[in-house]
Amino acid sequence: MKKNSYVNAMVLGLLTISIMTACNKDNEDIVSNPEPDAGESQYVIPAAVGDASYLITAESLDEGEVTVAGNGTEVLNASYWVYKDHDYVFALVYNKGGAGTGASYYLNVNGKPVEKYAYTYNRITTYGTWGDNVITASTGDASAADENGYYPQVLLFNYLNAKDGSHEEASVNAENFLGNGEKVHFAGIIEANNKLYTSVIPAGMSLYGISKWPDKITDETLITTEAGGSGSGAYTAGVIPSTQYPDKAYIAIYSGDSFNNEPIIAETDKIGFACGRRRSQYYQTIWATNEGDVYAFSPGYGRTFVSTDELKKVTGKLPSGVVRIKAGETDFDKDYYVNIEKLGNKNPIYRCWYIDGDYFLLQLYKNGVESMISDGTNADVSELAIFDAENQTLKMVSGLPTDMSIGGEPYAEDGSVYIPINVTTGGYPAFYKVDAATGNAVKGLTVKAESIQTVGKLNIAKE
Repeated sequence: MKKNSYVNAMVLGLLTISIMTACNKDNEDIVSNPEPDAGESQYVIPAAVGDASYLITAESLDEGEVTVAGNGTEVLNASYWVYKDHDYVFALVYNKGGAGTGASYYLNVNGKPVEKYAYTYNRITTYGTWGDNVITASTGDASAADENGYYPQVLLFNYLNAKDGSHEEASVNAENFLGNGEKVHFAGIIEANNKLYTSVIPAGMSLYGISKWPDKITDETLITTEAGGSGSGAYTAGVIPSTQYPDKAYIAIYSGDSFNNEPIIAETDKIGFACGRRRSQYYQTIWATNEGDVYAFSPGYGRTFVSTDELKKVTGKLPSGVVRIKAGETDFDKDYYVNIEKLGNKNPIYRCWYIDGDYFLLQLYKNGVESMISDGTNADVSELAIFDAENQTLKMVSGLPTDMSIGGEPYAEDGSVYIPINVTTGGYPAFYKVDAATGNAVKGLTVKAESIQTVGKLNIAKE
């Protein structure tokens, strides 16, 4: 494991990013809040105007308006925001296939967002928290090839320490991780029951894997004869580029505090692999409730693996569904399964988030399974619903504007969920508060910016 000091991380960060300064222009239209007392908390909102990104604060998400003009701290233009223990918010920049960059911010004694640490790290496809760290993960080539010149795939981890700014890197073998000869990705990292859970996504067989475990090839015609694809879907000749097991889901359960430990693998064939997908990003679809039950949602993406004349694939059949691992258990509950596509408008899942109690917010493919298969990243995913896991019911969310897109991660509090909504035909973005019990949405705080991504609550530093 490689460990870098905060000083080294800052130096590397300054070579690759330009850390921006606080915006302090006066403006008569600023919606000002009373100066907060140290030790209190504020909502912290990432918002953007043009190419610039800001963190701004608000006392309430239920009403009023705030603006970035003269009222924000200019920050990294982050792909993801991770709120850690009400003390820090991490900005994580995806940078496509390149190294990731990031920074952490906190609220000073005056309630203003201020940078704490800067980071550089391996590329990111999923993220979460574990102990004192924000964790990023991706899959990539090992540093050394085998005797055939093939590079095995490894899982690359970064541990970004929130308290001291240190950065640790680690890697573990991604090949044959599940014992089926395939390389894997991780999707979602959650803490519950003093353990860590992550969804394991099988992703076909590499040149290394085919050479090492030829007995794991289920059908020789799945092996590519020439290179093809593009972007994150590109592949070389001699590989199996998509999983041979699209209708299975796997959850790795870790004890301790490191991915170097051996996990317990929970496996089910009731749903397909559990993650949302957009290009190379793997969105989290596993969530723990307040009671420690872990629910795994699958969109049923195996159905998008359609064979062509150039490339044969194993096509999945399972619909969007949800299963669970009960608190204290290490295997899936054999008595629990819900077919999401038999509920509500009968549309498949794109992403999901936990709210409170037994409630989850689902983001759905509005035009059904065919749009998920044929439209891919261009599919309309603007439909939202509330899933009651205990009663196994689905209520469509009502009251949202029609000309809207979801900014990013919703924020849950006191049985409601606040959704960052960006409008597409003029006007300012706003947070809409959705009652989990009814599915009714009401417009709350308006943000005078071009777009908003998410929101979280941070404590104000004490002197």
